[in-house]
Amino acid sequence: MKSKILFSMIFALITLLGTILPVSAASNHERTIFKAIQLDGMKKPPIDITMGNKLPLTGYFTRNVNIGENKRSVKIYVAPDTTVRDYFTVIATPGGMSTEEFLKKTGWLDIADKKSEGLFILEPGTDGWGTVEEELAYINEAFKVIRDTTYYNTFGLFYLAGYGDGGTALQAWAMENPLFVIGSTFIQTKDLDTDFINNIGSKTFPENKNISYSEVPVPTWFINNDLNSIKNVVEYWKVANDTVPNGEISANNPMGSKVFMQKEDSKSIVTSYSDVRSQVAVFEKGGNGVYSKGFTKKVYDFLSYYTRYDSTSINGNVLGVRPDYEAMGVEIKEMDLNGYKREYLVYVPESAPLENIPAVFVLAGNTQTARVFFDASHWWEVADKYGFMLVMPSEQYNSSTEVTWNVNYNTDKQDDFLFLEEVIIQIDKDYNVDPGRRYLTGQSLGSMFTNYATAVMPEYFAAVGSTSGPLLRSLEGKTDKIPAYLFFGEYDLWNWDFTRDGQTKNTIEYWLNRNALGDFDDAVVTTKDRYTTYTWYDENDIPMYKYTQTKDRAHNFIVSEVWELWEDWFSHWKMDEDGVRHYLENQ
Repeated sequence: MKSKILFSMIFALITLLGTILPVSAASNHERTIFKAIQLDGMKKPPIDITMGNKLPLTGYFTRNVNIGENKRSVKIYVAPDTTVRDYFTVIATPGGMSTEEFLKKTGWLDIADKKSEGLFILEPGTDGWGTVEEELAYINEAFKVIRDTTYYNTFGLFYLAGYGDGGTALQAWAMENPLFVIGSTFIQTKDLDTDFINNIGSKTFPENKNISYSEVPVPTWFINNDLNSIKNVVEYWKVANDTVPNGEISANNPMGSKVFMQKEDSKSIVTSYSDVRSQVAVFEKGGNGVYSKGFTKKVYDFLSYYTRYDSTSINGNVLGVRPDYEAMGVEIKEMDLNGYKREYLVYVPESAPLENIPAVFVLAGNTQTARVFFDASHWWEVADKYGFMLVMPSEQYNSSTEVTWNVNYNTDKQDDFLFLEEVIIQIDKDYNVDPGRRYLTGQSLGSMFTNYATAVMPEYFAAVGSTSGPLLRSLEGKTDKIPAYLFFGEYDLWNWDFTRDGQTKNTIEYWLNRNALGDFDDAVVTTKDRYTTYTWYDENDIPMYKYTQTKDRAHNFIVSEVWELWEDWFSHWKMDEDGVRHYLENQ
């Protein structure tokens, strides 16, 4: 009997210790002492299909960082309701206080909780922060830890907030990795050596040797008690951001800082896709006020004004304005379907008509939630201008920290074709949609899903068009003629040359056969900017299939393709009540 009682007590204790309680579940008054849970060695959490797109673990954690034989650590904070691939802010603490004291004092935990985002905290060694070169080795290894998706999964590009000596090294990392930095703030940091700056800044990108690291805009705010002491780094970022020579002080600037805005006529490829302008802000301030919660909120507001996408290539790297879901009225909706909690986003811009609203259904690429792709794709900017609604269904778990589409009808996975159809049906109930002006698009695996969906439910869409995803399996099902468009990049995962054997060729052959459009040689070829477009016309001289090759692009789409899809394709198609599709020439 005693042994049974003892076993029950041990089992209860193990269960208690194995349960990860989110630190943020406590109120600010209760959060007086907290201890990080060691993640290294812990098993990857199992999939919970009732969680929608949320991460499985929330709370305060620690992980090891090994630099040779030198052992360091990082802290990770995942707020409640943080989703897969959500935003994370990378913070370098100043030293002189514990990480826990710093987090509570600055209010970074409160911000993470309010925004349901993550924090990744770089810490000094036992002897404090070392030289920039020493700490770059630590930071580079630390970023390998943050990119590990065993326990969490980040947006992939980051906000940076560097304090003191740790921030000095972090600003060097930002120079070396500008494509990964959405925006940065450096508080009471030191200057960097001119030789180091020149060596980094002169590097060029292998995919475009005409662009150097020192020409990549990164919104940056410097807060320092002596701005003259950091002239080198301030000047570097002013050049990188292609700013005006003279800054302006305004009440609208962060804390009344002097702001050097990017020139309106800047030719930077990174900011060429929208009206966004980068900036460098400087503010002379010292003392403990930089650790106040109010000041931290200003830091976060500066950073989170921006978003960024595609770290794989300078030719596709895009700085943009981060959409404010609450202010814009973006709705995050859920439905329960066969035991799965599914999520989808809906955006109806103010420019949309009150009735008969055109609707574009957008499918993200593999591993991306609808939230990631909403921010990254800039489809919302196109919707604002042209007055159509956006619907973005979201993927489901492939692991507890990763999501995917089930385009191959795996019976042990969610039914995504059913999900898409149920979303369409629900949208028709909830909104005054024009059923003749629904369109379907997607990127990568979302592009494959788009193509496969035309054999399952073509009757719902007036036209389809997508980027960087061919057919990887044979397409069986409905064969209605439907207008289709496909973009591929020069350095895509599949060869953009459709005359060579492979999936790209197979995909185009399928569509030429399905829409009865003849052979490859029947295409009309046009060139504009980076685009070479092949268009096949039917017997009525209607363009029923288009294929565009985008020069210098890697696998990820570029934002200008989104505009092309609407302006040159979707806006021209309408389906009548009998399911007959009509091409509208002058739209």
